[in-house]
Amino acid sequence: ESIDLDVDYGVSLNTVRGCSRGFYRIVNLPGRGQVKQCHCTLYQYADAAGFIPTSVVNLKLPESLGVVQEAIDAFRQDDKVDEVDRAEVAALMREKHDEQE
Repeated sequence: ESIDLDVDYGVSLNTVRGCSRGFYRIVNLPGRGQVKQCHCTLYQYADAAGFIPTSVVNLKLPESLGVVQEAIDAFRQDDKVDEVDRAEVAALMREKHDEQE
């Protein structure tokens, strides 16, 4: 919703009034061995309430998504998940080898 107010900021700011909302949905996934996992989705809504040049959007979008990348980096457990996967594959290979003997 747009509200037209005459506000005297004392200078010409050439601004666009808008709003943004967002939330995260985090769902637990089945663990891989002792490694806990989850699926995180960011839902974001933005109402620019006017025209914003593409160059400005392209400049600001990485800032908005930076939070997601920070969370990925902070909670990354790729090595632990890979270790569990390797152990499972090795166990399957041993079982198959034992069955063939």
